[in-house]
Amino acid sequence: MQLGLRKGTQCVDGKHEPMIGTRAAISVAVTLVGLVVLVGPRSADPGIGMEAERLVRERAQGATETLDALRAAIQPGLDAARAAAAAVLSADDPAGPALLEAGDTLADAESAATDVRRAVASLNGARDALQPETASLPDPIAAGELSSIGAQLAAAASAADAFLDLRRRGGGLPALLDDAFAALERGDPDAAADAVAAARSDLDLVSAWAAAPTSLPVWTETTDAMISAVEDIISATREGDAAAAMAAADAFSALAQDAAAADRSLRIALAEGGSALTAAPLERLAAALGGIEGARLTTAAMAAEPSDR
Repeated sequence: MQLGLRKGTQCVDGKHEPMIGTRAAISVAVTLVGLVVLVGPRSADPGIGMEAERLVRERAQGATETLDALRAAIQPGLDAARAAAAAVLSADDPAGPALLEAGDTLADAESAATDVRRAVASLNGARDALQPETASLPDPIAAGELSSIGAQLAAAASAADAFLDLRRRGGGLPALLDDAFAALERGDPDAAADAVAAARSDLDLVSAWAAAPTSLPVWTETTDAMISAVEDIISATREGDAAAAMAAADAFSALAQDAAAADRSLRIALAEGGSALTAAPLERLAAALGGIEGARLTTAAMAAEPSDR
């Protein structure tokens, strides 16, 4: 029986060996093996590095293709939105249907945007495996952005159709005054009164335009005075008061000199108001497309980058 063994030793086949030294050696060996497993292949096997680069290029190409698909999904919505904006300004056709179409198309494109974010995340994973210090690519477009823009365009549909009615009635008001004078010339004050009443209704509609630009009051004030003068002419004609009718006619002639400036202020106001209906969503859509295009340039460059290994 062995007695008095030194602290920190063990007996093996009758020989004393230090326990602490043995454990330290084992620990170092395990650590070295772990380092070989963790970093050995990356530095010692160039084939693994080449495979990682190949994976980055492959995923970059996949991201590029999903970005192309997203652009293709957005394009019809962009075309419809632009057509709607042009229709609002020209007043030739209702813009509402085109705005609704644009809204639906962009909402449908949200699934393609989700595919893009997944592809970019996959590409970021491959890049991180190759070079952990590399900054991740940001999402080309935020989740829900296209649906939000589409909803904004669709919401403008009713306002665009109402604006079209306002534009047509404001622009057609001078013709109603011409109709009133034509009726007076043929001795029909009742028809003249009907035409002036229609002109007054149209003026009230335009004057109630809540989002009217600051240039509109020039037109409304001048037009209101001109309508009032015609109303005075009709009233004097019915009463047979030639002097009053002549005074009202002179007042109308004086106001007519300001008609060109008033008409110009109306056209400016309508142009500004029409552009404002679609400006915000179109600006957001342009920014979204800019982010998509920038991301595509980046991923396409990565996909085409040759290996230097």
